[in-house]
Amino acid sequence: MRYLIYTISFMLLTGVQFSCNEIEKEFELPPPSITVKDPLPDPVIQEAGNDIFQIFTLQSAVGLLKFDVFQDDVLVETINYTDEISDVYSFNYTIPQGTPNKTRTEFKFILTDADGVQVEDEIQLLVNTTFLESIETINNMEVTVLKGRLNRDYTIEAVRNYLIDSTLSVENNGIFTIEAGATVHFRTYDNQIETSRLVITQGAKIIAEGTPDAPIVFTSDKLLTNGTPMPFDWGGLVIHGNAPSNRGGVLLNDGFRYGGDVPNDNSGILRYIRIEYAGNLQETTVHALRLLGVGSGTRIDHVQTYRNYNIAFRLIGGRVNLKYISGMGHGGYGLWASEGWQGLGQFWLFQTDVAATILPVNYWNIARSIEMRNDDDNFLREPRTSFTISNVTCIGNGFQEGVDNGTRRGVRFRRGAIGTFQNAIITGFPNDAARVEDLDISVLGVDMIFDNVRSFDNSKNYEQEARTVFFESGNFNVTEDPVPGISLSSFVGSETSPFDPATLGSFFTSAPYIGAVQGISNDWTTEGEWFKDLDGSIR
Repeated sequence: MRYLIYTISFMLLTGVQFSCNEIEKEFELPPPSITVKDPLPDPVIQEAGNDIFQIFTLQSAVGLLKFDVFQDDVLVETINYTDEISDVYSFNYTIPQGTPNKTRTEFKFILTDADGVQVEDEIQLLVNTTFLESIETINNMEVTVLKGRLNRDYTIEAVRNYLIDSTLSVENNGIFTIEAGATVHFRTYDNQIETSRLVITQGAKIIAEGTPDAPIVFTSDKLLTNGTPMPFDWGGLVIHGNAPSNRGGVLLNDGFRYGGDVPNDNSGILRYIRIEYAGNLQETTVHALRLLGVGSGTRIDHVQTYRNYNIAFRLIGGRVNLKYISGMGHGGYGLWASEGWQGLGQFWLFQTDVAATILPVNYWNIARSIEMRNDDDNFLREPRTSFTISNVTCIGNGFQEGVDNGTRRGVRFRRGAIGTFQNAIITGFPNDAARVEDLDISVLGVDMIFDNVRSFDNSKNYEQEARTVFFESGNFNVTEDPVPGISLSSFVGSETSPFDPATLGSFFTSAPYIGAVQGISNDWTTEGEWFKDLDGSIR
């Protein structure tokens, strides 16, 4: 019996010890960490007189002790901590003027936690020429090829042929001017991971002011070789500004800064522009026109995207306003705004014949003509996505009972986005056409206005609060009545509206009608030669 008791006692004690070991392992704290959202290339290549920038997130479960920054093994900065377990450190270094090319500098970052455990990261800097300009002969034409980081002003001339190879970024407050009538081609690659794009960085400007008869065109290089362009040939135009985002102060996207506290920031002018065949089949962040923290001082009007896969217009924070814009043949969303974009819009036209499907091409299966979001986690996060929009026409790829046309949808206001949406036509969608959701009932019809809308010939014309509050209540001019002239093949047509958007402020043109294009006698898409129909013909 003593042996049995001893054995049981030993087993119990061993079990307790085993359990304690398991508990110790379960609560073993991770080591400290230094993380970055957008890693810099190794090495970073930049010219003298310019900056390199990175944002580090520092974390330790036991607490941070200090963070040291070394330049070529010389300590240049120390940050001491008391009770913090995390911090965000913004690193900015200006290369001294006159630094010779080929100069190398190493920056080392060492984080020490409260237990004395260290982790480190580094940035390797190479001072060198960053902008390359060369001449190629393509199909018996002389073509000027541009690539790299442009730290000065530059002008694209209408009489020359241009090709942007990989990424061309305009930096250091440079002004990138494009003459009216110019065409800028972008190199295509067999590997979809590679893409060409034009990037305007914080502080820089693009001055691209075309005319109705001499528009500026951004397009595929396949047009130089008599090839067949595709809607995913290049990576689009990306502009970064200093206007606010609800994600924080200065933020990083693909290694470029955006955001800040300058609502009226000016990133330049885009007028009478056509952006063709931009997008990507693999990268969900590659769109035709991407505006990040772009301010209200930027002028954007008469801009068309044509045959692009992914999103036509992507607004991430900022205060930029858009007038006379169109997405024709967009694969993903027509326009998607989030992260606290606050802006005005008038005469928005979206028409597509592309079905939204998971296969063969992934458009998330829920692609819409217009989507407004505030924040997925905090619907009331400030600054809040808010909008004032009038005179819109959205036409999908068609709805037929019993026919699988995919799941493309119309317009959706969600996740706390709020504002005024007036004088709109929504038709031809094989799923829900208009949806309002995620808002307190007290703001519907007050701070959230959805009025003078015609949604018809869709699988579901209205859903959620668009249906219960704005359609079924009978308190708003929201109906399922067709609009004469509007069909899958025609966006010209409107209906008289009791609401004139000119009452909303000086940005808006008087247009007391429902729809983006009033009629044949008042059709802004037929002005000059800047606008393409779905079939590729100039209107």
